Parts: sequence; structure tokens; C-alpha cells
Amino acid sequence: MCVWMRGGAFPALSLYCLGNMCAIYGRLQAYQISPKRLYMLTKSRIWLFTPFIALFALAVGYFFLWSYAGDEVKTQLAANNVTWKQLSRSGFPARLTMDFDTPTFARQDISWSVPSLQLTVMPFETEHGVVDFASPHVFNGDMGRIELAHTGNMASLVLDTAGLKRASFTFTNPTMRVDAPRNKLTVSGDDVTLHVRRAPDNAERADIALRTGRITGDKRLGVSRSELDLDTPQNWLSGNIVPGDVIGIDNFIIVRDALTFRGSGRLKMANNGFVDGKLDMDVVNLVALFDLLEDAGVSQKRDRQRLMFLAQLSSAFSGKSRDRLQVPLRFKQRRSFIGPLDIGPAPRWR
Repeated sequence: MCVWMRGGAFPALSLYCLGNMCAIYGRLQAYQISPKRLYMLTKSRIWLFTPFIALFALAVGYFFLWSYAGDEVKTQLAANNVTWKQLSRSGFPARLTMDFDTPTFARQDISWSVPSLQLTVMPFETEHGVVDFASPHVFNGDMGRIELAHTGNMASLVLDTAGLKRASFTFTNPTMRVDAPRNKLTVSGDDVTLHVRRAPDNAERADIALRTGRITGDKRLGVSRSELDLDTPQNWLSGNIVPGDVIGIDNFIIVRDALTFRGSGRLKMANNGFVDGKLDMDVVNLVALFDLLEDAGVSQKRDRQRLMFLAQLSSAFSGKSRDRLQVPLRFKQRRSFIGPLDIGPAPRWR
């Protein structure tokens, strides 16, 4: 609508438009956000991002913990004379996996190396690790060279502030080659399991349990099954054997086809480098025992008669079968004896 005023239609239209603009501005003013309300809205929007900020902070902290755990493992290995060519880490965030290229352990009297090693730990449980070794292991020392190959293996280690608490090793189809100054030997077998732990009642001792399936080698070393439970000084775990050390053999079982040895005893590392001590043995199937001793060239026909006589005496007093003999296996003065029978040199420990 056009209203005629003095000065014409244009001034009237201008006043009309100005009035409408004032009305619109007034309505906008009614809906204007107060500073307090604006602060509340801004604050509430910031809180929408709080979970994401917290997750980011936790991720950064967890990454630093993950890195610290890896650095701690490296420090502990280096402190125990373990070196390597290259090291890579993976597994973040669920686990810490460290792949070592050509790890080596070296000391004055012994060295060990393996092509690769993989160690997996949880960042919050760095005292427990799972180890996967490549093949073969190579040991070099004063006693010669030992090479241990296998198709698969796994190791589990648990550490605490005092060192190794317990460890378990499993080897699948192992083959061991020994190149010693006095002998060369190759032995292969089925699965071999080894458990080691610090003795719960004596921190200076270690408990060791060995289980093997069939072991094949030369005629002297063919074994169908074996079990060995013993306790040793704690320093044996680091290879530090000294004269006077005593090991307790709580139980051993060796099965060779129809022949079975069972027993227990104590052995001492003598100053002359040989083993001294006695094992109380229970031998089952004397005929197989005599055949083994005669095949090895350590007994004669008359020795068979003497041991059979001992078996008859044992049967008369114990009421057990004549095919079973309870007899001591002694190591003394650098020789080995089954009862009165000299069967050869005593084992050497150095």
C-alpha cells in the first residue's frame, strides 16, 4: 500500500519498511540467548567430547606402559648377557610381542644361540612370558658342542623380584647332536617336556621334572619312556656348577622295552670331576638287564650268575618275583657299580 505524504510516495514507503524492520528486530530480541544460557549450552557441548578425550588419554597412557614393558624386558635380558642383532615389537594394544633376530647368550664357559626367538607378554603381567624358539639351538662349552633341533617348541616363563620362579619347556620331535672330545652322539625322540621351579620351601634349591617319550640313539641309549624328578642347587639354573654340589633324585623311571629301572638317591659333584653317590634301584626283568650289560661289553657270563644269586636272595627275603632285583647303583672312585659288578667309569660333571 502506498500512502501519499508531503514529499511524495517514496518517503512514506521508507517509513513503512522501517517500521516492519523494527518489528522484526523486536521479535528477535525476544528470542535472544542470554550470556548465562550461552555458557551452559557451550559447556554441555564440551562434555559431549569428554569420553573421547578420556579414551585418547588412556590410549596414550597405555602406549607408554606398553613401551615401558618392552624396555624393561630388554633391560633384563641385557643384564643377563643376552644380545641380539635386531628387535621388533608388535601386538599393541592386546599384548607385547618381541621378535629377536639371532639372540645369543654368552658367558666365559658357555654360549648359546638360536636363529630367532619370539617373546610374548601382557603389558600388565610382564613377569609371565611365552617364548617360541626357532631351530636349532647351538650350545658351545668346555664339554664340547651340542646342537638341538626340533619341529616345534614352546616355553612359558614366570619371573619375580628374586629371578626365575618357574618355567616349562616342550620340544616336539627333538634331535640332539653331541660333539664332545671323548664322544660323538646323536639322539632323537618324541615329545620332551621339562618343568623347572624354585623350591617353595628353600629358595636356594630348584625342582626339576623331565618327561620323555621314546628316545632312539645307539644301543646304549634306546629308551621307551623316562621320568626324572630331582632337586638341585639354584645356581645350576645359570649353569654355575661347583664342587661339592649335591643333587637329590627323588624319583626316576627308565623303561627300555621290557626292562624297567626305578629308584631314588643322592649324588655329589666330586672335586675330581666325577660324580659320587648312590641310587637305590628296583630293576624289573633281569634277563633284559643282563642282555643289555653283555651287549655293552661291561659284564660276563659269571656276572650274570652272581646277580641272579642276589636276585634269588632278594626274592627269598622280600617275597617278590625272582625277575626283580633291588640293588644299589654306586658311583665311587671314578667307577660305576651295580651291586658288586663294576660296569665302567662313573659319569663326569666337568
